[in-house]
Amino acid sequence: MKRFLVIETLDQLKAISDSLRMEMITQLVKEEYTGKQLASLLSLSPSKVHYHLKELESNGFIEVVRTEEKNGIVQKFFRAVAYDFKVSDALLPSLQEDTMLLQEVMLNHLRTSITRLYNAPEESFLQFAEPQKRPPAIAISSEVKAPREEIRKWLKKYQALLDELGEMDTRYESRIKAGEMEDTEEIFYLVSVGFMSNERYYVADDDSLPDDYEHSPTEFKHLTDKVVVSRKKKGDRENGN
Repeated sequence: MKRFLVIETLDQLKAISDSLRMEMITQLVKEEYTGKQLASLLSLSPSKVHYHLKELESNGFIEVVRTEEKNGIVQKFFRAVAYDFKVSDALLPSLQEDTMLLQEVMLNHLRTSITRLYNAPEESFLQFAEPQKRPPAIAISSEVKAPREEIRKWLKKYQALLDELGEMDTRYESRIKAGEMEDTEEIFYLVSVGFMSNERYYVADDDSLPDDYEHSPTEFKHLTDKVVVSRKKKGDRENGN
């Protein structure tokens, strides 16, 4: 499976701008499935799944990786050709006025992340366990009022950090292949969505907390634009509890 598939035509964009097809691709990134298996997995009719599989295959997003004969019927097993997509630079000028494309891309990121969140093991969410047992995790939903140019500068810094994560992944994989490290079989999944809006939701009269609570020191601080409070009261901390 390739890292990227470059989307070259508007027909490909239209084919992929569908939440059901993106869900099908998400499943076919993880495993190979027949149309019947995928229909059962997604609780859909086989005929509906077959139609969408045909569209995805004809536009180059999935392919038949093997066939198997069962009861005289040849079953096709499909798999995604890549697990990420990029839009060709040549296609970008025709998309300058398209407001729906980025929205759909963001929605697909969120749909995929919800599926992965529900399927993640319980050990992924031990944020209030002892510090050495806490897995790396972050949850953020923030509103920031600042000029667009400052937001752009910040996004460049954030992109550099994301690039650093990618380099970390490449370096780790290389060390595993060289026998220098053991594979822990763990990954850190991160999804980011941000956009400009003219409506503010997170509005409070004050930022006060009860007198006997303090800010949490963990990485898991941002559930909204406010800071999560610790489960321990100050008195408990002072008493060593």
